[in-house]
Amino acid sequence: MTIPLAFIMCTEPGRLEPQSLMLAESIRKFCGNLKDTPIYSFHPRTGTPIAEETQKAFKELGVIHQQLPINEEFHEYYLANKPLTCAYAEQNIDAEILVFLDSDKCFFAEPTEFLLPDGCNVRMRPEYGQGIGSTGKNDSHEWYWQKLYQVLGVKQEYFVNTPIKNKKIRAYWNSGLVAVRRSAGIFTSWKENFEKVMHLDVAPPQGIYFVEQSVLSITLCALEEKVSHFSDSYSYPLPLHNRLSKQWRLNHWDNFISVHYFNLFYYHDWNKQIKNLNKLNISSDKYKWLCEKVIAYKMPRTSVLHRHMLKVRKVEQKLKVFNLNLNFSNWIEKVANL
Repeated sequence: MTIPLAFIMCTEPGRLEPQSLMLAESIRKFCGNLKDTPIYSFHPRTGTPIAEETQKAFKELGVIHQQLPINEEFHEYYLANKPLTCAYAEQNIDAEILVFLDSDKCFFAEPTEFLLPDGCNVRMRPEYGQGIGSTGKNDSHEWYWQKLYQVLGVKQEYFVNTPIKNKKIRAYWNSGLVAVRRSAGIFTSWKENFEKVMHLDVAPPQGIYFVEQSVLSITLCALEEKVSHFSDSYSYPLPLHNRLSKQWRLNHWDNFISVHYFNLFYYHDWNKQIKNLNKLNISSDKYKWLCEKVIAYKMPRTSVLHRHMLKVRKVEQKLKVFNLNLNFSNWIEKVANL
């Protein structure tokens, strides 16, 4: 029997485990009429299974977890898990609507916009900032998008506006929250196009990291799908709060349907970072619940120095353009024992 809705996420050993657990618990606690929606967790690569403790907690939360060899060909590229798992779910889970969720999400209210209206096959959010996106023909990334348009047969141009700086860029959506009507076959098309692009070795200068996300965006353009956008309260990019254009910025924790916290809770100063967000009122029982869970799941794992080291590494990458090969980040790692 077809169910109305199902949640999909990927969980592999390591920090994805507490993230997936907190995500699942937030669904069960805060999602109102959708709190009992089936949650499917996939471990798409072979190797060491997730911890028995995590498996037990999943069972208590009613999460269906499976380790299956879904991602074999691109085993070293962990983000390939997303299109491959989504396609597998589309072909094997009998639900009218499938919602894929990155594990670094947390819910605080019922996500009624997951119930897609008639005539709507997909709902997402635009990518937060331009990143590898292109503003058009004079953009340094334009060649990459034109190549994807050519390879995947895009005939019509689509544009979106980014929540950061309100830039108009070629249609580029964030793949961390995707609601699709299963019958449209969008996830299967994403997988097929992803495999095609990977085999052709088409990637932006920054490498393959964002290939899965850009290919999903191009797939939707090729299918000429009318992509509906979630409200700003969905997958709110919490660490980017201060950088959001005013029309996209929310000012109270109770206004969030869900947040996207990225690596925020990986660092020991996470609470300080949240309190430094401009004009965000955190006086909420929901925020108190989150704080308790971050500690209970032992999510903070590393020092703030690690975050600064990553910034140094980005500078090193940029300097390579000028044939300057500096390795300050490796030295910092050794000295600080990161």
